[in-house]
Amino acid sequence: MEICPHAYEQMAIRLTENEMTLVESRAKAAWESRDTPSLAIVAHELTGQRATDNAGVTSNGNLIIAIVKQGTLTTVFLRRDTQEVKAGRLKCASLAWMIPKRPTGPKARKYLNRRW
Repeated sequence: MEICPHAYEQMAIRLTENEMTLVESRAKAAWESRDTPSLAIVAHELTGQRATDNAGVTSNGNLIIAIVKQGTLTTVFLRRDTQEVKAGRLKCASLAWMIPKRPTGPKARKYLNRRW
């Protein structure tokens, strides 16, 4: 799997070095285990909400999503778990959870209440 310069730029703005390494390895593992033209990967869950504003780029959330198209990691961004995480919403043919799968969108709040 290749990584385009845009994806490196986005990761540098949003993630720590350890998170970058983790996201890259999980994206590669997910891509190699599936036969699809495009893949959205839920690569990591942060312990809390993170917001970035560096260089005019805004992104916030607690889930790190990676997008791989035609064998190239094209972008990495943050998404709140209160937003639905579905392949169609992320404009990909498939979705892979590299963390334990859990509800997102409207059902996320109920799930979070049960975890505590």
